[in-house]
Amino acid sequence: MDKEFVSLLYIYDSKTFEDLSKFSKLNGFILKKCDDFIKGCDLAKSKPPDLILIDLDINKSQAFKRGMNAFLKIQFNFKPAVFLILSEYPESNKRLKLLHQGCDDFLIKPFLIEEVQEKFNIYQQFKHLNQKILTQDSKLEKTFGYLDKFKKELKITKTELYEERTTLNNALKQVNQMTQERNRIKKEIKKIKKVLFHNIEGFSDLISNLIQTRVEKNRGHGERVAHIAHFIAKQLKFDEKKLEDIRKAAMLHEVGLLFIPELILQKSEDQLTDYEKDYFVHYPAKGADLLLNCTEFKNCAEIIRHLNENSDGTGSPQGLKRRFIPLLSRILAGAHVFDILRDEKGISSLEIFLEKLEAFSGTRLDPAIVSWLEKYAVLHMGSDSYRVKGVGIHQLEPGMALGTALFTNTGTKLFSVNTLLTKEAIDKIRKYNREYPVDEIVYIRA
Repeated sequence: MDKEFVSLLYIYDSKTFEDLSKFSKLNGFILKKCDDFIKGCDLAKSKPPDLILIDLDINKSQAFKRGMNAFLKIQFNFKPAVFLILSEYPESNKRLKLLHQGCDDFLIKPFLIEEVQEKFNIYQQFKHLNQKILTQDSKLEKTFGYLDKFKKELKITKTELYEERTTLNNALKQVNQMTQERNRIKKEIKKIKKVLFHNIEGFSDLISNLIQTRVEKNRGHGERVAHIAHFIAKQLKFDEKKLEDIRKAAMLHEVGLLFIPELILQKSEDQLTDYEKDYFVHYPAKGADLLLNCTEFKNCAEIIRHLNENSDGTGSPQGLKRRFIPLLSRILAGAHVFDILRDEKGISSLEIFLEKLEAFSGTRLDPAIVSWLEKYAVLHMGSDSYRVKGVGIHQLEPGMALGTALFTNTGTKLFSVNTLLTKEAIDKIRKYNREYPVDEIVYIRA
């Protein structure tokens, strides 16, 4: 609110009388008065006003001079306007002297309040103009200072750039030489990788052939297991690297059997002692340890290591259960059981095979893997006597018979193979599908 008013300090002689009511708030002034020049200077120093009016007898030169000297010693951030009130206009020499002593203008009695306001406004405009000039001069001085500094820095930078350019040219020559050398090394590495790949493939084939010759009772078991495992892994959208890992693991999963004595290998299962049976329980871990001697087989070794882990936690070597068994190991175990079961006695039809396979769900094998194995079976082992077709859940109708067991994606078994669907069964399937999705394609006996 005070910013709208002019703060005024009126310094007067005690013998001087002037009507000060005109310096009211109504006329835009906030008045402070003092009848002693030195005290007035102290007031101006403690709280600088916008305007100082000095109504003193200038003929008392010593007292006036002391007061003006005290005023000139005050360090103002922004000097207030100082108007001297006189009875008559002073001569030119006297005016000049008073201006040098710090007066900005003169008021001759009697004066109007409008005259004070106008002269103060002129002084304020002049003051603001001076401040702008001082600010611009300061900026200009700084600008020239920065310019001189930049000139010096530019000169130094030019010298440094010349030196750096020379260094850079030398570095570029070295980089060019290094690039040529790198390209040469890359070509050599490519050749070495190619040779290494062929060596690894050859080593893999060597072990695979050794397994077939030495321990594999069913010729082609490794290739068939690889085909089954590849089918499931691809349906689960594994990348090419994992597909290759599962293929190698399938081809080499019986490498641990090479550690079992020939005499034990030739025995049938019912002739084995408990001690001899342990050989067959632990051979995947022994085979994995052997393959770990070659870093290229690290991934497939870890897949093979858990081949004999059972879904119900009763397996070896760690007794892992369900989802704690690595997924690729669960797939390999399912493919292995699938191929062995297919050659068992009494498997005279696909229907019987699927029923036998379903018995492994939740015990030896992960139910979700069993679901994929059954799909593989009907797609690759089907015949005219056992034909299936795939339909969507919304196409199911009462009277249809399941061609494979039906599982949710979490591995929960809903219905066994050959189940005859009723309206209640279809409602159950649809209900489960909303909460625990069922396979998109349901295989029905055609």
